[in-house]
Amino acid sequence: MAQRFLIGLSVVAIAVSLGTYWWNTSEHAASSANSVASVSLQRNLIHPSNIEVQLDEHASKVAGGVVRLASAQEPLTLPPSDTDTAKEPAFNEKTGPEKLVSVEANQDALPPATSGAIALPTQLRNVPSTGLRVPSDGVSVPAATRTDALTFSGVLSFVNDVWIPAQTDGIIQQLLVDEGSVVQADSVLIELDSRLANAEVQVAENEKTSAMLKAEDDSQIKFSEASLDVAKSVLLRSQQLYETGVETRDDLEKKNLERIKAGFQVDVSKREQKINQAAVGVSDAKLNAAKVQVELRTIKAPFSGMVAETQKERFEWVKAGDQILRLVSLEKFRVRGFVLLEESPNILEGAPARVTVPIGPGKVETIDGVVGFVKPESVGKKQSGNEYVVWVEMPNRMVNGKYLFRGGMDAKVEIYPQR
Repeated sequence: MAQRFLIGLSVVAIAVSLGTYWWNTSEHAASSANSVASVSLQRNLIHPSNIEVQLDEHASKVAGGVVRLASAQEPLTLPPSDTDTAKEPAFNEKTGPEKLVSVEANQDALPPATSGAIALPTQLRNVPSTGLRVPSDGVSVPAATRTDALTFSGVLSFVNDVWIPAQTDGIIQQLLVDEGSVVQADSVLIELDSRLANAEVQVAENEKTSAMLKAEDDSQIKFSEASLDVAKSVLLRSQQLYETGVETRDDLEKKNLERIKAGFQVDVSKREQKINQAAVGVSDAKLNAAKVQVELRTIKAPFSGMVAETQKERFEWVKAGDQILRLVSLEKFRVRGFVLLEESPNILEGAPARVTVPIGPGKVETIDGVVGFVKPESVGKKQSGNEYVVWVEMPNRMVNGKYLFRGGMDAKVEIYPQR
């Protein structure tokens, strides 16, 4: 009986051992496969350059399909089993655009690790085998270029463009410039015959000198004051004689009248001196007027620029207001155009702009400018907003000592509203 019990116990122990061995062997095989894949993936790093790898047909069997690059280094874990698919965590929408790359889950399919590379994330997902491109910065999609620019086309026009007129009647004595001449501000362009004007200046100078001499002469005032003193002395003696009965009352009253007259003469002399001093001012004004007539016959450039056109020749007679030549400045230009706005035009005032000007076959120049004017009222109304007239001001550019842009050249303008 004991022998049978021991035999039965041995059989049970052997069965238990065989079952345990079989169970452990199955679990160890599955665990080993998972560990090998995990170690193979963890030992490699992927650099975030532009990578595009199509999903291998066997990749989903081992690595679960597509790997998402993470923004920070994290340990790599294996994808969930088929039974745990429902527990798979979703992508984090706050991390920015998804960065996906197709890889095979074996060591040979992954690129070698390099310094500064980003480790594979913890999350693997099964996606269709189309493959996606990784942005070159490895961090985020580059910011889109500005799309709020307002554009229009126009032509370059001069900021300073004037016709120089004759300012008085006369004959053109000197025409010191010609078409194409580059002049500086305040340089002499035209001289009219100024002989008569110079003579009037000389006359005015002489009149001023005479008036100054009269104004400085105070002899009449001194004589009047001396006459007043004499009249007072005569009146005093006449009064004494009248008291003694030597002179009559009529003689005394005559002497008193002479004293009053001498007093008035002093006042008149002082007033005449003031009139002479005022005459000096009048003579000075006449002299300035004569000099102005001379200056009107000497025409100067109001600003630096180039003579674009002439309409008169030397020795021609001109009247006041006749156009003689046209002067333009090449330093600055304006481009006028129309823009359509749904908002207030205040966003355009002083806004930066960029002007592109073709300068030859296949050649363009771009230069920065600024909005200098927005018409205060709309010139038209459309379904998408109001239309306004604007102009953009831009400087010219020097190339080899010469200005690059000229008037009338085509230009395309981009305005960036200050929202």
